[in-house]
Amino acid sequence: MAKPGGLRFLRRKGHDLTVRDRDGDQHRATLEKLARVEDGTQEDGAFSFGYCKSCDWTGPARRAREKARKDAVAHQGDCEGKGKIRIGVSDPDQD
Repeated sequence: MAKPGGLRFLRRKGHDLTVRDRDGDQHRATLEKLARVEDGTQEDGAFSFGYCKSCDWTGPARRAREKARKDAVAHQGDCEGKGKIRIGVSDPDQD
């Protein structure tokens, strides 16, 4: 039985993965590079700030969203990340 809480990686060969979900069912997956489509900002009340999901960087709070976006874009060039991944589901019949 799988550990409670999420996916468990069983094996990897190149970009092909085998994972087990919390119910113990095995699934096959393929790693794909995702394009950066997010603007890299978050809001908290009247303030907006740049945020990086890869390294958890947070920029200064700004009242202007555009300045927060520029902070985030400037950070992306410097970010080495922490190797975090996002797991998504795609339906092969929809491709």
